[in-house]
Formats: sequence, C-alpha cells, structure tokens
Amino acid sequence: MGQSVDRAVLNKALNIARDLGAADAEVIVTHSADLDIEVAQGVLETLETAGSSGLGVRVFTPDRRMGFAYTTALDAGARSVAEAAWQNAIASDPDEHNVLPEEAATSEEDWSEQDFLGIPLADKVAFCRELEQKTLAADTRIARVQEASYSDSRSKYAIANSHGLRRSYTNARCSCAVVAAASEPDTDSEMGWEFDFGPTFSALRPEWVAARCARHATQALGGKPCPTAAMPIVLENRIAASFLSVIVPALMANNVLKGKSLFAGRVGERIASECVTIIDQNDCAPGLNRAPFDGEGASAQRTVLVERGALRGYLHSAYTAHRMGEGATANGGRGGFRSTPEVGATNCFVKPGGAAPEALIEMTGSGLFVTHAMGVHTADPISGDFSLGASGMLIEGGRLTRPVRGVTLAGNMKDLLKNIQAVGNDLRFFGAFGAPSVLVSELMISGA
Repeated sequence: MGQSVDRAVLNKALNIARDLGAADAEVIVTHSADLDIEVAQGVLETLETAGSSGLGVRVFTPDRRMGFAYTTALDAGARSVAEAAWQNAIASDPDEHNVLPEEAATSEEDWSEQDFLGIPLADKVAFCRELEQKTLAADTRIARVQEASYSDSRSKYAIANSHGLRRSYTNARCSCAVVAAASEPDTDSEMGWEFDFGPTFSALRPEWVAARCARHATQALGGKPCPTAAMPIVLENRIAASFLSVIVPALMANNVLKGKSLFAGRVGERIASECVTIIDQNDCAPGLNRAPFDGEGASAQRTVLVERGALRGYLHSAYTAHRMGEGATANGGRGGFRSTPEVGATNCFVKPGGAAPEALIEMTGSGLFVTHAMGVHTADPISGDFSLGASGMLIEGGRLTRPVRGVTLAGNMKDLLKNIQAVGNDLRFFGAFGAPSVLVSELMISGA
C-alpha cells in the first residue's frame, strides 16, 4: 500500500474520531510480509509466506477515558473501528494520565536496504542447503543438522494523531539459523545453535554460522559437573543478554508503578559495578529492532538507564512518563495494529568494554565459562533471586579445559550486577537485548 493511501486512511479515521467527540485520537496502519524456509537433510520442509495489514485506533474522551479497537479492513473499516474505540472509551474509567506524546513531528523514512522479493526463491532455498552442508562439514563429530533456515521480512508502520504527528517508516531484514547435533562414542549427543541477521542477503555469514553452531555442539561433548563452590564465572554474550532480559523489566516504569521492580525508588543509587552501563536506543545501528520512533510516534532517543553502576532512570511510555512526572524515553512499544502501547525495551544493551572474551577467561584464572543457561526467565522480578541449570567450559589456569554440564547457578541479580568485574568487547544482540561477555567475580555453582 502506498504512502498516499495510508495517509488517507489515517486522516479519515482521525476525522471520524473527532466527529464522535474525541478530545484526542491516534491512528496506526501497519503492513508486513514474511517468508520462512526450512531445510533438513537437503529436503525442503517448510516454505511459508505470510502477510498482514491492519488499522488500530485509540480515542480519548474529554475526561481522559481511553478506548481502543482495530480492524484488518483498513479504509472500509475506518468508521466502524473508530466507533468501536469510542464505545470502549465511554465504558472505561477516567484517568488523567491517558495522554499522547506532545511531539508533532512529520516524517516518511525508508530504512530498508534491499527488496528481498528481487532475490529468486530458488537462491534462498539453495542458501539453506548450503548452510546445512557447511555445518556438517565444519566438524566430523556433527552427526546431523536438525534444521537450516532462512527468513526475510518487510514491514511498514504509519502513525498519525490529533496533535499533528504524521510519521511512517519502512524496514526490511533477513536472517538465517541452524540447529545441529554432535556425537562421540560413549557420550551423550549435544545440540548446538547459531543465527545471523542483516539488512541484505549478502550480509548473512553462512560459514560463520555453521562454524559457531558446530563449536557450540562439539565443545559440550562429554561434559560432567564441576565441584560445588563459589567461583568466578564468565557469561558468554548470549547468556549475559539473557540475564539482561530479566533485569530490564525491573527498569520499566510500568513495573515500578505496580510494585514489581527490585529497583523501585532507587534512582541515583549504585545498583551495579562501575564497569556496567546499560542503554536503550531505538535507532541503534546493530539492533534487531532499529526504528526512527517508538509505537506512539515519539522520536528515537538514547536512554541511559544505568551509568557506571548508578541507576539514572526508567523506561517510559507517554502514560508512565506523565504519571511519574518524568521525561518520556520513546519506549511506548506495541506488537502491531492489534495492541495499545506498553512500556518495552527497543534495543537495550550493556555498553561494551575493551577486553576480548579470551582476556576475560585469562583474567578469571579458575572458574566457569557459561555458554548455556536454562530457566533465566524464572528469576524473581522483585527479590532478584535465581537458580538455574547451566553448562559450559571449566576455566583452569586462565584457559578453557573441559566441558561442564549438569550444574546449577544460584544467586541474586542485585549481587550479580555488583560483582561484574569486567565487560567484554563482543556486544551482540539477541532480540531486543544485547550484551558482551562479562566476568562476574563470584557466583555459587552447585555441581558434583
């Protein structure tokens, strides 16, 4: 759908909302097109294309009641969805904090670097087969590839509101992933997984993905528990990002307001070691969720949540910023036209340090390099306590020696943050969260 058609739909819905008596209104239009391909043992197992378009309308009554409704009918459904949103507003309770961003920007941006429709489908299937073969060839111990996949997507987001805001952007990206099993005589098989993403087809690195997947699977073969002890650990970047995904919800204003945050009321206090800085940035170049504005149309910004260990603030939507009397942070996220804005991370990451992962391992002396963790999401969001299964490699004499599996990491997120001794230089994003590898001076490991 073209810009002019979207603009007409946005304006039509806004006008209808105004005629119904809305004091304020917001309209979004989204379009998406996705392709997913999976190959196993050279056979094409999945080839799926999907697309969707929709319209969402939020209206606000003069006494600050808010109502929302959506439709896939776009122009034909503008009146019915605006009327439904108005009825929902009338049925809700007044809330003085139901507001829109004050910004009235106008912009039309295309951040896509390639039209993936221009790449023959046969080339994408061949890519998956090549990825599978490269993974099998990466190590003789790779017994099978469970799945080699490719996907690409194109999305467009347009928003307008009664404050004069009119914005849209288009983006596109592709990705690949592989899952493989490694085996040796007299040992249990182990699984490995890796992925890559980029703005263009040629940016994907199948050799790198294959080699990394094979390494993750083979280095775990023959793993045994290590002795129970409190010891230093290095969290590989993907594990550090998993921990960050549990920590950051406690830095979201909606959870602070609900009393579900271990960092409530602690702005200005030191909550982590001095080497820890945590940032959320909508338009962060390497981030998976890169965008010029948030789900409410607020311009992208760089929000420092933790600076050299000190808590500087929380992530906000327009609602939470108004309720807490604080500045907005462009973190009104939404899953698409079917949802209202909720506070959410965009591209949230731990600022990288200067040490390579190998240097962190050398600094550790004796400890554990954690490459897999199960159950990070079960950490208590209020107390910060966690206990989870883990595996990795034993560190002895400043180098990796043998695989470790069947151990439990236990501790508290507050202590973990304060015990981070060094931060690596290998920042990588996994969804909305990114981190480099980090060295934690001490954590309890329950093993043999």
